[in-house]
Amino acid sequence: MRFQQALALAAIAGFAATACKKDPANERPRISILQPADGASLTVPDTLLVKVEAHDDIGLERVYATLLDANGIPAVGGVSAAASGTSAVITLALPVVSQQLPGGLYTLRVTASDGSLTGWDTRSLHITAVPLRLRAVFSVVQPSAGAVALYRTDSTGQTSLAATWDMDLGGAAISSAAQRLFIAGAATGPLLALDPDGLLPAWQVPNQSSAGLPWFTGMDLCADGRLYACMADGTVHGYTAATGTGGTVAALQEQFRAERCITNGDQLICTSRHFLTGERRLYIFHRTTGAQLAVQALSIDPAGLFTRDGGHVLLFGNSNGQGRVLDRTLDGGGDWETFTWGAAITAVVRVAPNAWLVALANGALQRYSYGGGALPLASTPVLHTLAYDEVDGRAYGGADGQVIALDPATGATTGTAAVNGTTVRILPLYNR
Repeated sequence: MRFQQALALAAIAGFAATACKKDPANERPRISILQPADGASLTVPDTLLVKVEAHDDIGLERVYATLLDANGIPAVGGVSAAASGTSAVITLALPVVSQQLPGGLYTLRVTASDGSLTGWDTRSLHITAVPLRLRAVFSVVQPSAGAVALYRTDSTGQTSLAATWDMDLGGAAISSAAQRLFIAGAATGPLLALDPDGLLPAWQVPNQSSAGLPWFTGMDLCADGRLYACMADGTVHGYTAATGTGGTVAALQEQFRAERCITNGDQLICTSRHFLTGERRLYIFHRTTGAQLAVQALSIDPAGLFTRDGGHVLLFGNSNGQGRVLDRTLDGGGDWETFTWGAAITAVVRVAPNAWLVALANGALQRYSYGGGALPLASTPVLHTLAYDEVDGRAYGGADGQVIALDPATGATTGTAAVNGTTVRILPLYNR
């Protein structure tokens, strides 16, 4: 009996020992970047050769490489390769060819997977971007009421009609970073985000006007890279330029419609007009939360809104037939008049950090410098819009029946292109 008990205890002990024995835990793959070295440089376009060594206790399955920007977002399409065995040395060819890729510091991230766990390694990489160049200049023209035409001037200076729409105009803008051209109707017509090469819609926002009144009341691509669309219900919507993701970011008081928007740090600043009385106000919102920070009365009909520094904006506009420049303090709303013209402003564009071209209703073109007054340059046809090409240092003015290339230092006309109608927007497109 005692012998049988001893056998039973031995069997139980053996079973317990077997039950407690565990398989070794799966370990995360180990991967090291052999090439390129940390801090290496690359000039776009090029193909980055990435050589890695990977190990895994169970068996490798795949190796993947990508390039991340400063926010940790993939900047190019990644590449991968199958792997096998417990050890491998693999070379991946990662194309870095996008002309939209800005220069700066990036992170090369390479991962190795065994099917359940992933290991990684990183290296910093300095990217030199493709030189900035002008791809085309788009001119938005109104040939007649309820019609919009788009003209394209290519890099050789040839101008041709690119598209027409049966709608009125509520706004137009362009994003070189996203390679998107934006056209919005007013009482009719949607907001269209177009590929500037084929002019095919990439995304759009419907027009919700039901009373024949303008629905889109303004549209601007702002310094934060987002497209801000002003709508007749008093809201301002912010959209990611490439994809159209986004929505309402701010709401004005009843009967006020935003018309122009800029961003200044964390602030979204909008000029607005009361739908019935015509009263003008400046609204300041927090750019991301939409919280209303301030509402300030305006004494002018705005023609241009620009940042001066983190706490000030310059407002170009008209009052009693005179053009005026107001330096507005955002905190408190105080301002002072820096300059006055005897004729109304019809268009204004910034051509240097502290200088603007100003077109007047009497055909005068002047260069205004903050703190330095205005310098008369030339006489032109009345210009309804102005734009500046930062690559070639050339200005463009839109008039009735033509687009005029101008020297912003002298006002001299350097070229003209004929269009059928009134030029109301000029949009330079760069390669990035």
